[in-house]
Amino acid sequence: MANPYLRAWARRRAHARQERRLREAAAWLLPLGALALAGPLIRPVFMDWLGSAALAEGAAGLGLRLGLVLCGAMSLRTYVALVRGEERPILDPHPADTPALLRYLLLRTAWEHAALPLGAAVVALPVLWSGEALAWALIAAVAAGGWAVGLLSGFTVHLASVWAAESPALSLLLNLLRGSNPRLQAALIYAPGVVLALGGAAVYGASMGAQRVLEGQLLGAVALLLPIAVGGLAWLPAGRLAERYHYRATVILAEIDAAYEGTEDPEEARRVYLEWAVRYLPAAARPFVLRELRHGWRGLRAWVTGAWGLGLIAFLPAWSEDPLAPGRAALVAGAGMVVVGTVGLRLAATDPLWLEQVLPWSRGPVLAARGLTVFAWLQGAVAPPVLALAIRQGAGVAGPVLGALEVLAVALAVLATLISPLRSKGAFLYLALGLACWAGVALAVTPWGEISGGGI
Repeated sequence: MANPYLRAWARRRAHARQERRLREAAAWLLPLGALALAGPLIRPVFMDWLGSAALAEGAAGLGLRLGLVLCGAMSLRTYVALVRGEERPILDPHPADTPALLRYLLLRTAWEHAALPLGAAVVALPVLWSGEALAWALIAAVAAGGWAVGLLSGFTVHLASVWAAESPALSLLLNLLRGSNPRLQAALIYAPGVVLALGGAAVYGASMGAQRVLEGQLLGAVALLLPIAVGGLAWLPAGRLAERYHYRATVILAEIDAAYEGTEDPEEARRVYLEWAVRYLPAAARPFVLRELRHGWRGLRAWVTGAWGLGLIAFLPAWSEDPLAPGRAALVAGAGMVVVGTVGLRLAATDPLWLEQVLPWSRGPVLAARGLTVFAWLQGAVAPPVLALAIRQGAGVAGPVLGALEVLAVALAVLATLISPLRSKGAFLYLALGLACWAGVALAVTPWGEISGGGI
């Protein structure tokens, strides 16, 4: 087929069919497989209580943390489904059975994120491997409860936030909380926090029930139902709220968007993360690097900001004078870097196939720019824990950790870049090799005896 446009069209159709099947499988298998492979490294960081007298307390604490994470995640997902979902602009001009629409959104959101409670159970697999099957089951139950209460209460709270946004009685409170945001947006901003507070109390009660069961008080199992009960009660008024406030949300969103458009700087919208650094690169490399930066910032921004979020998570174990803190920080930061490095494959997978066929670019400069971009984005996961170690333990401790994490960043950037031409098909290969690099860095920073012996 000599025509490059026809060739690009044929390849695009073939890739679309293949990538759809791969996405469906990868959405479930990739996260679960990565968590299972990371089990030996997760255990010393989060489960050092295994084999000790603190089993009940430690299992309850792990269940509580996993439950809170899942509750927070589902509060955000319900917001996206209800407030910013793809159905809203399509259905808003037409009358709809809003309670039925709400039930559909509930079931669809539950199905699309059913891997989250399974992932929590996989994270806790080292507990099962240690012979503590009951503790593992209780941890999984508490985490699943957090997922359920976040899902069930999230829709109700976000619908109620539409009422709160227009309530004269709450206008003063929202003005105090909104900061520089439009007042109508303040209620929507804080709604996920309300879900987390409500669900967090229920998850805490369930974790205490799990602790009582492990201590021999079987009646504590009743408390495991607390998140389900709280979520079920919260769901009851959701249908009536949907009838009154589902369409009102569209009006509020329009007013919020209009407020931002009135103050938005057109030049600001064209700026992207790290664009300022492009001027220091050779002139021949600048267009390619700027292309990757713009592609990632405008289409894959969650990966970029997520690097800093994971870096802040690694900041917590690094903020310590414990001599084992560098090992903990390197483990957590390294895990985040493996995840963020996947953006190299996403840059390729979301690049139109016809663009590569039509534009007269050689592959070398494009791949080099992609590798440099991935390396730069990985620094968000490196900087916070290294800074914490430098403040708490000095540059002499932070330096080796920085060196090890930068070596990992180079390795992951090279891996992601070389595998990126495979697009989504290369995800399994990247994760396998990336986890191997992560393990190597973990062993370089923390002796194997400390990892295997649970000393961290």
